[in-house]
Amino acid sequence: MLQFSKMKEILKEIAVSIKEHKARSILTGFGIAWGMFILIVLLGAGNGFRSGMLAMFSGYASNSIWVTGQWVSQAKAGGIQSGSRVHFKESVTGKLQKRFPQIKSVSLEISLENTNPIGYKKYSGHFDVKGIDSEYNTVKLLEIEEGRFLNELDYKELRRVAVIGDRVKERLFKNENPIGKQISIAGVFFQVVGVLKAGTLFSMMEQNNIYTPLMSLYHTFNLTKEFLTFGALLHEKTAVETFETELRNFLSQEIGFDKNDRNALYVNNIQLQVTAFNSLFNGIDVFLWALGICFLLSGMIGIINIMLVVVKERTVEIGIRKALGATPESIIFLIVSEALIITVLFGLMGLLLGYMGMGIYNWIVSALQTGQPEIFARASLEGYIVVSAFVLLIVSGIVAGLLPAQKAAKIMPIETLNKAV
Repeated sequence: MLQFSKMKEILKEIAVSIKEHKARSILTGFGIAWGMFILIVLLGAGNGFRSGMLAMFSGYASNSIWVTGQWVSQAKAGGIQSGSRVHFKESVTGKLQKRFPQIKSVSLEISLENTNPIGYKKYSGHFDVKGIDSEYNTVKLLEIEEGRFLNELDYKELRRVAVIGDRVKERLFKNENPIGKQISIAGVFFQVVGVLKAGTLFSMMEQNNIYTPLMSLYHTFNLTKEFLTFGALLHEKTAVETFETELRNFLSQEIGFDKNDRNALYVNNIQLQVTAFNSLFNGIDVFLWALGICFLLSGMIGIINIMLVVVKERTVEIGIRKALGATPESIIFLIVSEALIITVLFGLMGLLLGYMGMGIYNWIVSALQTGQPEIFARASLEGYIVVSAFVLLIVSGIVAGLLPAQKAAKIMPIETLNKAV
């Protein structure tokens, strides 16, 4: 009870001190509030930017890799001649999982080489028709807006069904519901069973695609069993940098092109890209924290200066306190408490203003959205960041009060009594 009364008395003294010097306290606390405001807004906007950028990869499994055959530029004895295109066979991809334990599954993709427009009633357009297998949607994450995706019976019974992109729907069906309708692909009718959800920036090409079961496309158009593209889903702990090199070397031996021919294969290493972006944004976070801390330090220096002035003004009072029995520790506690309260009070104001700033930022981002995938997502902060900022605030207040407090604790009563007289 005695401790509570003592603490209450100290708080009253601090309140009186701040009230007597309102302008000075506000100007001093502004630096802390501004620093906290900048820190919160920067970190929130940084998180929004990170979310927006990483969302571009949402159309792919983050631990996936895609390989597309290109044109050979370096001839190899007994292999593919220069200028020829690399094609894959099922016998090659069938060996991948045996050769590489890092691979969870492999998905094949073939394209229908046909220049005839795809038609529905009086509407038509040129779109890419792709045959995919049942593993495809584990490697490339295609979301359905209407209807359904291809299912096991579609693959098993070689059904002539199709999932179309959003732009295909807009071109062929206008305002008509496409589910259940028949579209003409090279003179053969396929039933539409699903429409893809509008994709991210990286998956916008999918909106111009038509997806059908792989074997249905093979048998309907009597295609050769060769394909240009396959995807692989990797285990999470795969060393992506070395894996890509090993994969290139393996395919060069199996297919017959020079392993140093970088033009022969296009490799879209999603896992490596996601890792690189995460490393980039971790660096940005460190920079933003450093920038925000610098603003807080400038505010902390202001607190130190004002507390040194307070100590100088209250030299006589402090000397009398010590003459009446106040210990150096109690003097230090008094000064540090005042610095801490000013810091926390204005820091919390800055925190509140920071959240208001994020709200304004989010309103601007929402107002500027055009309906296409946005790089800048809504600003947000995780709880641990707010807690870390608050802990930093408390530490700043304590540190800001220590130097003036130590100076106050060294004041000798005899010196201050002489000044009083």
